[in-house]
Amino acid sequence: MSQSSQPVWATLQQAGLVQGNAPIPAQPESPWFVKVLLAFSGWLASLFLLGFLGAGFEVIFRNTVASAITGSVMIGAAYFILRIPKNEFVEHIGLAVSLAGQALITWSLFQGLNNDKLAWIILALLQAGLAVVMPNFIHRVFSSFIAAFSFSMALTQFGAPYIFSSIVMFIAAWLWLHEFHFPKHIRKIHALGYGAVLGLIQLKSFDLFGIHHLGWSMGRMNTELWVRPWMAEVLAGVVMVYVVWQLLQRMGHRLSAPLASTALLGTVILSAVSVEAPGITVGMMILLLGFAGSNRVLMGLGIISLLFYISAYYYLLDATLLMKAETLLVTGMVLLLVRWLLLKIIHREKGATHG
Repeated sequence: MSQSSQPVWATLQQAGLVQGNAPIPAQPESPWFVKVLLAFSGWLASLFLLGFLGAGFEVIFRNTVASAITGSVMIGAAYFILRIPKNEFVEHIGLAVSLAGQALITWSLFQGLNNDKLAWIILALLQAGLAVVMPNFIHRVFSSFIAAFSFSMALTQFGAPYIFSSIVMFIAAWLWLHEFHFPKHIRKIHALGYGAVLGLIQLKSFDLFGIHHLGWSMGRMNTELWVRPWMAEVLAGVVMVYVVWQLLQRMGHRLSAPLASTALLGTVILSAVSVEAPGITVGMMILLLGFAGSNRVLMGLGIISLLFYISAYYYLLDATLLMKAETLLVTGMVLLLVRWLLLKIIHREKGATHG
């Protein structure tokens, strides 16, 4: 505590309002734009570091075992660097060293195993472990994002390209619904949650544009017979219903109450609409979680993703402009009607409670 705050603490002690020693003030955190610049600088520095290793120690890139060992040592060194008390320059160095080490391990996996399925699984497990262990917020966000992407690639290799987005969606929902259940680990949960949400937005974009059918690693993929494209949105609808149900319970609404029933019914209708317009359920879930937790970053991501998915569906829709305009008109009228019904039900329940 600063010198100017000590007399205030002494006065509060004399009044019997506080006890013990004065608390140590927390160190102010860097603004978000500084963290974003730090992440970009770390990625750029990792490229220069890889270039230095490639020019000075060419044998590392010729031997997959040497690459894996060097990458592991670099990640271990980055862990101890990132444990140093807050220092922007040190944090930058640790992030660069870790990213370079991860690149070496990734290269050794795909070059040495000759098995893309196993390589993607190992990479997903590695990144998930780094997301939990590494003592750095940006590193955890990045690792959880790459873990979600690697997990999706592994499932795609196994012939289930329409399942992974819903699994990542459930993980993201669970993290943000339980963010305050573990107060000692709230920063870690936030980092994992942001990484999962960013991964979810990307994976759903892949579903929307059919990118899982393209690319060097998907060209040899055979989809299982039981896997169908509509399963992605159906499973996403199930997760959305789970989120709404959890939020209703948190606010103390009984499932038999009119408001809860209307909310669940509207969620089911929204999920059904999302089967034809992929991504709407995902955007609404992110927006809802952000609103429930008063998280402006999540709300912003939800609004941006929702607008993106709706716009993509509008432009990819194989219909005339008149038909598209009529669809938007009907959708807007339905949404206004649902809002009017919800307001009527809320006012009725408030009136009954006060009465």
